[in-house]
Amino acid sequence: MWDQVAEFVQFCFSGANLPASVLLCAAMVYWAFMILVGLDLDLFDFDLDFDAEPDFQSTVSLGLVVLRFLNIGRVPIMIWGSVFTITFWLTSTLLDRFLDQGLFEDPTQRWEWMYVLQFCVRNLAFALLLTKAFTHPLRDKFEPAEPNKVEDLIGTTCIIKTSEVTDRFGQAEYKTGAAPLLLNVRVADAEDRSLSKGDTAVIVDFDPETQVYLVQKSNPEV
Repeated sequence: MWDQVAEFVQFCFSGANLPASVLLCAAMVYWAFMILVGLDLDLFDFDLDFDAEPDFQSTVSLGLVVLRFLNIGRVPIMIWGSVFTITFWLTSTLLDRFLDQGLFEDPTQRWEWMYVLQFCVRNLAFALLLTKAFTHPLRDKFEPAEPNKVEDLIGTTCIIKTSEVTDRFGQAEYKTGAAPLLLNVRVADAEDRSLSKGDTAVIVDFDPETQVYLVQKSNPEV
């Protein structure tokens, strides 16, 4: 049994399998550390800003396009790196076991540096494509949801908190699951003077230029 274990370890840490096995060990140490210590997932993580339009005349921008294609930045880097590490290790060991060994009459030839380099590049390319496929469903799943978006508030009700609401003045309180929001509101109809403190109003629109919500008195029959 121990001979088989030693043979497997030697297989994993030889030739083209060595880089993938080292990465796999590093990933296992990282996740063991995270589980034991209970640190946040964002430890050692970083963000890549892909919001700007890329300039294809720039080498750096072209590199960012490649990273975005691989889902780096759209999936937390440690999650992406773990998926890549596993696929890289599986690709390296499975191809070596079922393909590479049959390419040479002398199996030890596959450990020559020239072949090792070729196999590493091939394994890396396969692993990147597989990682792209496996992380595709996770894109943007880790983005924090923006609470109380403007479009979500349209059509809901709020309570007027000022003595009245006009086309120039007014505030209302919008209840949430946490602390209520204090909104700057204006009447949707400039001639409307029916809203006063304590009334229930419906949010009907939003003016992005003035950052105010347009409201009208709620119909009690609705």
